[in-house]
Amino acid sequence: MESAAASAFLKSVMGRLFQVLEKEYNKQKGLRQDTLSIQQDLRMIAAAMDDRIHALGRGDRRTRTAVARLYSEEMLGLAHDAQDCIDRIVHRLTCKPSRSSAGGGVSPSALVRRVAHELKKVQCRSGFADEIHKLKARLKQAHDRVVGIPIPATACQESAAASSASCRVARNPVGIGKPVEELLSLLDEVEGEPEQLRVISVVGFGGLGKTTLARAVYESPHAVEKFHRRAWVDAGRPSLETNGDRVSEILRDLLRQVRPEDAMDVAVTDGQRIEALLTEYLKDTRYLIVIDDIAMEQWSAISFIFEDNGKSSRILLTTATHKTAKNCSHGSGYVYQLDTLGEEDSMEIALQGAVRSPELEQGSTTLLQKCGGLPLALVSVSDFMKSSVEPTGEQCAELCRSLGYHLREKHDHDNFAELRRVLMHNYDSLSVYDMTCLLYLSVFPSNRLLKRKVLIRRWLAEGYARSDSLRSEEDIAGETFKTLIDRNIIQSIETRNDAQVKTFKTHAIMHEFLLHKSMSKGFIATSSWNHPRPCAYLNNACHLSVHGGSLTDSEASEEDLSRVRSLTVSGKAGDAISYVRKCKLLRVLDLDECNDLEDNHLKHIGKLWHLKYLCVGGTIEKLPSSIEGLHCLETLDLRRTKIKTLPIEAIMLYHLTHLFGKFTIDKDDLRNANKMRKVVKFLSGNKSNLKTLAGFVTSESQGFMQLMGHMKNLRKVKIWCEPVANGSSYTTELSEAIQDFSKVPIDNAGARSLSLDSEVCSEDMLSSLDFEPCPEGSKYDIRSLKLHGKLLQLPPFVTLLIGLKELSISSATLTRDLLSSLINLGNLLYLKLIANQLENFEMRKGAFPSLRRLCFVVRSLASPLPAIEQGALPNIVSLQLLCPGLVGLSGIQIRHLRHLKEVTIDRAVSDQTRTDWEEATKNHPNRPRLLLFKNGDPMESEGPGHEEASAMREKRKICVVQSSSDLDSGLKKMRLSESSSRLEVIVHSNSSMQL
Repeated sequence: MESAAASAFLKSVMGRLFQVLEKEYNKQKGLRQDTLSIQQDLRMIAAAMDDRIHALGRGDRRTRTAVARLYSEEMLGLAHDAQDCIDRIVHRLTCKPSRSSAGGGVSPSALVRRVAHELKKVQCRSGFADEIHKLKARLKQAHDRVVGIPIPATACQESAAASSASCRVARNPVGIGKPVEELLSLLDEVEGEPEQLRVISVVGFGGLGKTTLARAVYESPHAVEKFHRRAWVDAGRPSLETNGDRVSEILRDLLRQVRPEDAMDVAVTDGQRIEALLTEYLKDTRYLIVIDDIAMEQWSAISFIFEDNGKSSRILLTTATHKTAKNCSHGSGYVYQLDTLGEEDSMEIALQGAVRSPELEQGSTTLLQKCGGLPLALVSVSDFMKSSVEPTGEQCAELCRSLGYHLREKHDHDNFAELRRVLMHNYDSLSVYDMTCLLYLSVFPSNRLLKRKVLIRRWLAEGYARSDSLRSEEDIAGETFKTLIDRNIIQSIETRNDAQVKTFKTHAIMHEFLLHKSMSKGFIATSSWNHPRPCAYLNNACHLSVHGGSLTDSEASEEDLSRVRSLTVSGKAGDAISYVRKCKLLRVLDLDECNDLEDNHLKHIGKLWHLKYLCVGGTIEKLPSSIEGLHCLETLDLRRTKIKTLPIEAIMLYHLTHLFGKFTIDKDDLRNANKMRKVVKFLSGNKSNLKTLAGFVTSESQGFMQLMGHMKNLRKVKIWCEPVANGSSYTTELSEAIQDFSKVPIDNAGARSLSLDSEVCSEDMLSSLDFEPCPEGSKYDIRSLKLHGKLLQLPPFVTLLIGLKELSISSATLTRDLLSSLINLGNLLYLKLIANQLENFEMRKGAFPSLRRLCFVVRSLASPLPAIEQGALPNIVSLQLLCPGLVGLSGIQIRHLRHLKEVTIDRAVSDQTRTDWEEATKNHPNRPRLLLFKNGDPMESEGPGHEEASAMREKRKICVVQSSSDLDSGLKKMRLSESSSRLEVIVHSNSSMQL
């Protein structure tokens, strides 16, 4: 009877289900096509925005109008809404019913639940179809709205004038004495160098004082006396005379100053005549020409006029982009990187005219930190504070809290208008997706040192890099990062072996601008222990950043968190960790700096279906089994945890690309034959996307070493070797695993990276590793190799790596035999040697013909450095001598290293040694930069062990000063905690660089 009743009920329900299906059929059959269409529309949004903005700005992104800016913001919001819609569609249409409702219809109640599930899916699909149609309608409406708006003829000129108005000369400039001295020295010839034309490019962020510095050099008595003719041209000024032909105006301005009598007789439009007169006159004259705010296309159009006349003429350029500076100064020129001001100079500018008191200085500390040593920001603060009769620390604190408002909004008596124009110009000059990537930086706290690779992985997880037919998403994200570095919007702090940026930070005042712009657009929401926010404040935010784990409300609803795509929590996890389950569309979860994270905090992690990036820290000791539910996960970073074993399920995540930590496979999983068969089948079927495995601990139980050969997509591996009972067998197995990893077809271009750490092994294990000869048609392809352990000789397999470009070796003692073996590695581009002691070694003529960067880290005070004969290292550009016991030049003559751009020495060297190197770099024809550097992690490990993890948590402090004479005073101002801080010091003793 019950069965019949259930059957009747089901028939009734199924009848209504089919009626719904029939009613919604027209919507449903087009849902997939509409989903694909909206995805294509997302790709087209960026192109449409750029095209429309190009039109609104009259072809120049630097002159973007207010209409174009509003259009950009509307389109960005639409793009985010569309992406959220697609994420929900993919989740709902691909999710599976729970196991309890998929039991084959054993009970009527199970069938009822299954039917209800299907009805819910139908309703959701219908809703999604409506939502997609609404999105497409919004896109059309936005386009129609902006197409009909007329563009005033003067709009672009006004915008251009605004963007160039910031290039003013500061009143009573402070802190430019040393840069002026260095630039004046670049105007002179070095003894022995030919008298030739040199182009000196001063590069730096907008508002840094490039124009002020160039003007001080231009008007100096030394320049007036040295050069027969001088001229100053403002290339950034908008064109007003020649219908937008600014190049012709630049040339005419130049002619007016060097040959005023000829300029009167030449029509402004007679470009060929102007060019001929300039070329003829300048060829026999020693001249100094300053071109302020030059663009690359302008230099390309006029550079032919400045032929080398053998008179030691100089051209001084200012620009905000590295690419322009390098291109203009290519060859025998110099690039001078202008730095921000120090603490004392910053306070002198900001508090100019005020009565300095301890209360005022203490109250202004945070405000000055937000200015970040940018002169224009400091002048703006100074002008604002002058409106007060007696500035106090409390007023400085109030301005600090409202600084974002002043950077975002126009108002009467606006002291920040010029600064706001500079910051807006940097923002507006970017493409649509680059804008989004830049806004994303405000998720992190100000002045936070960030890693390039971490940021790019997060961009990729957020979907902020769109691949095209020629480039991958990762390549496009890398190009975006290079753009931000090139334009000095973010600052490079530390570079890698291949000269790529390793760590960076955002300019403090730019971060403040981005933070408030992001918050006003609902792009991010932040909450911290000193500025807690209510949960309602989170509504519609895409990215949530919580520092201290506190919100003023105890609960956040799912509606509040419905659009959150990333959650970044630092400090105490607190209530913030409870938000995780409610962020249904979460793609990025960064708990790396949570210091109270526990295992139970992650028990529901498997329900975050969209999660692509997971980074955890704290006292986590074990991953939950629900990790297998993270089907979309691409990056799993466990380096800051205490996890020592990894469940086998983590290896079988289809999309996992980067895995970081220091672990082995769980022993129970290794003993489970069924599980091991499944993982081998998974890997052998080429289903794994794992590219980075850094790293794992090898032992007699093999584990990862056994599976490595099946991971066909691996590109980067780190292995910690532990002592074992049967050393010979273990070494053979390790050699075979490395061979499988590095062996590729001869035409394969996918370079690999390998790091081996055998420090805890008592024997010379690494030196006994050897490979069999590579089979015909294949090669051993390792581009980067790091070896750390007890090395008596170079492992034989290293010489078989014909593609080896980067090599780092760390051992207590580096023997003469090992060092001599390195000479045979003729293709090396980077070599780093770390030891307590180096045996005597000579680099003879012809040694290391390809090497570009050489680094010695020698801890012994008495250990000598290798002798470098003339003719060795013919292509070296960077020489790092990180040896605290370095005495003088240690017999190294750098003058014959003709491509040298920078020399780095340890900060602990004596004052006399520092002076000797300053003189050596100053007398080198290239004027290489001298850097003083201290780094607590010379191996730059990708996967720190548990012992290093606590050290990595220490707060790093960086001090950048202009010369060694400023170092002591700079250090005194830094309040360091003896137990929790590392210090990195970079001294720009000579900031020029030959290209």
